Amino acid sequence: MCMNDGHFLLVQGETESHLDDITTILPVAGKLRLIDVFGKQREIDGNIQEIDLLNRRIVIG
Repeated sequence: MCMNDGHFLLVQGETESHLDDITTILPVAGKLRLIDVFGKQREIDGNIQEIDLLNRRIVIG
């Protein structure tokens, strides 16, 4: 079986965004800290509900 080479999608409700340059996702007190290849950080509310490696999706609840 061959996996898709595309980027992971971050799915939060009805919103989907590409994790193009994201290298790290860290859980921080009910939030997730996203760190990109340049060291830039941003936080989003929620927790990881599902990681679907086959379809390259990370679902946040």
